[in-house]
Amino acid sequence: MAKEYAQAFYHSQAWKNTRDAYYKLQRGMCERCTKELAEGRITLKDVEPGIIVHHKKHITPENINNPRVTLSFDNLELLCARHHNEEHKSKYEKRYRFDEYGNIIQIEHKSNTKK
Repeated sequence: MAKEYAQAFYHSQAWKNTRDAYYKLQRGMCERCTKELAEGRITLKDVEPGIIVHHKKHITPENINNPRVTLSFDNLELLCARHHNEEHKSKYEKRYRFDEYGNIIQIEHKSNTKK
């Protein structure tokens, strides 16, 4: 989930427009999967759709108002959930995901306890 200082940015129309345009430019495909396919490391069936427009240079309180960081296509990358989790080294069970518009959706998990 976005850090508190970035909440307003991620709800801004400027970000939503940039995110949607970048998604369309990449034709909805994960850029890292596409690169792995081109390198012969995965097959076409392994290519995942991109679901998260990721900032390569992470947003910080110091650069949140710099459009060259926050809104520049040069700093964006469309990633699937796997590659985004790898980028952030996610070690925990996912509690949230993003829908096709980049909105955060809480994931419902079934209890593993026996009755």
